[in-house]
Amino acid sequence: MFFAPASITCFFTPEFRKSPAETGSYGVGITLDKGVRARPADRLLVNGKEISFPTVEYVLEALNGRGVEIETDFPLGCGFGMSGASALATAFTIAEEKRLNYSFYRLADLAHEAEVVNRTGLGDVVCQVHGGIVARLKPGCPSTARVDKFLWRVKMDVVIMGELDTEEMLESFDFSIGRRCLKDFLRDPTVNNLFVQSKRFAIETGLVEDVRDVIEAVEAEGGMASMVMLGDAVFAINGYNALKEFGQPVEVSLNPCGIRFLGL
Repeated sequence: MFFAPASITCFFTPEFRKSPAETGSYGVGITLDKGVRARPADRLLVNGKEISFPTVEYVLEALNGRGVEIETDFPLGCGFGMSGASALATAFTIAEEKRLNYSFYRLADLAHEAEVVNRTGLGDVVCQVHGGIVARLKPGCPSTARVDKFLWRVKMDVVIMGELDTEEMLESFDFSIGRRCLKDFLRDPTVNNLFVQSKRFAIETGLVEDVRDVIEAVEAEGGMASMVMLGDAVFAINGYNALKEFGQPVEVSLNPCGIRFLGL
């Protein structure tokens, strides 16, 4: 069984190029101690149910896999990189099952390609391969993207209010501010500045409006908070009590590791 971590994108700027391998994003993402577990199966199951999951189906077809059983700690479509993590865990699960002599990055690049083709993500897989707090300095698939990685010990709280359609959001908003947020974060790579730049990104893109009340509630109690990209969700430090007004908060920690084998 393989585990791929959930990820939170703090800010990003898409970079669409001529091929999925070259397409990606600038930005910063955080991997969590919760995520996706995958094991071999004779059909595609997600949390015990057969569903349409084009990103995972793309990987299964590419590797001629029969199926995979996936368990997710977060719902799909809420900004926690479940599509990327599922594609990544599936690629390694099928390669292990079929004893394919594929390199680590060949499998990781396939998962990235599946995300790009299906417009479910542009940088989650790169983050989930490395683990930690990952600054994406050069867009592209995991084998060619250039990153910097931070291994801070961070405990956070998250609350999910609903879903957002990644493809629709990519077409509807201007995310160019993400590159400036990345540049300003790298000048002062601290947890505090990560939240400052993340909130700045949410405000300047206009995405913050649906979660502004949640962020302000956390800040009123002395915490820091921002919007999960791209989902109707908020992540925070010292925000558990404030977040309870808006849903059921979940406590999470930074996961310093990327995709890994958990055993049979």
